[in-house]
Amino acid sequence: LLFQTGLRLGEIVAIKSTDISGNYLHVQRMEIRTTKQLPDGSWATQRFEIVEHTKSEAGNRNVYLTSTAKKIIQQIELCNQEHGYKDNDFLFLNADGRIHSKSIDTRIRKYCRHIGIAEKGCHKARKTNISLLIDGRVNINRIREQVGHASERTTYNNYCFNRMTNSETENLFEKALVNK
Repeated sequence: LLFQTGLRLGEIVAIKSTDISGNYLHVQRMEIRTTKQLPDGSWATQRFEIVEHTKSEAGNRNVYLTSTAKKIIQQIELCNQEHGYKDNDFLFLNADGRIHSKSIDTRIRKYCRHIGIAEKGCHKARKTNISLLIDGRVNINRIREQVGHASERTTYNNYCFNRMTNSETENLFEKALVNK
C-alpha cells in the first residue's frame, strides 16, 4: 500500500476505513512518537499517538487509490474481520490493536534481509512511488498534491530519482538529442 499511495509511514498507520470514499483516501491524521530524556542524556520513545493533523498544511489531502490499492485495502479489512481485530476503525491492526509505524518499518527491513536484498525502509517506498509518477508523466503539481508537499521543489529535489540503468539512460539521450 505504501508503494501504491506514496503515504508517509505515520500517515498509513493512521488510516481508518471511514477515510476511504470511492477512489480516494482522505489523509487527515498521522502518528507521532513522543520521547523523553533519560538520566544519562539519551532519548527514549515514550509512546506513539495519533494526532488529528498531518505533517504540514499541504498534508491534509485526498489521495487517489489505484485498483491495486483498493484490492490491498479489501484484503486488509478481510484479514481484520477474520481475526476479529478492531480498534477505533483503524486499518492496520493486530491482536493488540493499532499497529505502530516502528513495527511496520522494522518488519519491512527484516523481510528485506530475509530475502537477501539491500535493507530498505518504508520511506524508500514513498520515494519509489513519486519517481514512478514522475516517470509516468503525471503532472508535477498533481503529484505534489497527492504526496502532501507544499512545493514542487521538494518533490523534485528529494524524491525524483533515475530508476533506469546507464544503458537505458544513454538510449534516451540518443533518442532525444541525435538528429534533432
